[in-house]
Parts: sequence; structure tokens; C-alpha cells
Amino acid sequence: MVDSMKTRSLFLALVLGTTSPSALADGEPDADTVRQWVEAGTIMPLEELLERHRQRIPGRLLDLEVEHEHGRLVYELEVVDDQGRVHEIYLDAKSGEWLGREIDD
Repeated sequence: MVDSMKTRSLFLALVLGTTSPSALADGEPDADTVRQWVEAGTIMPLEELLERHRQRIPGRLLDLEVEHEHGRLVYELEVVDDQGRVHEIYLDAKSGEWLGREIDD
């Protein structure tokens, strides 16, 4: 299960924010942009996605990014499991759809 205090801290850092998806033309959005997208309903709140996929997300959240990939906004989560393996998990930020996982050994 994802560490809730760390999750909340990262979520709050991401969600302090202003702008539209076009802001991604310059790279990753800043926290203000992500916050505005969440408030406007452009993307789902991270906490909601973590709860939805809680059974599929092992361990503790290490890092989080919102990126524009293949024409969609994606939450990219980096999670470490009990065996020390790092999982990169990809979730569609708008629909909440599970997009996949990569495991770094």
C-alpha cells in the first residue's frame, strides 16, 4: 500500500496551482498548473487514482510526475515495494485508466 503521509505531501506539492494542458509544450507542468487542472476537472485528483488502483500499487511512493505522453496527460508514479524493487506506474490523468507498469530490478 502507498504510504499515505508521503502521498499527501507529494499530492499537495503537485496541487498548489494555474494554466491549461498547452503549458506542457515547455515540458512538465508546474504545481500551479496541475492544481488548476485538478480543480477544473481536466485531470483526476491523485488521491482518487491511488484509491482506485490501491491493490495494484505496491509499497511506498517515491516520486510523482505529470507528463504529456502519446497525446494524453499521464501520472507517472515511482513506487518501491517491500523487496526494494522500483515500479514505474502509468495512469491516465483524465480517465484514471491503468496504462501500465515497468519494474526496475
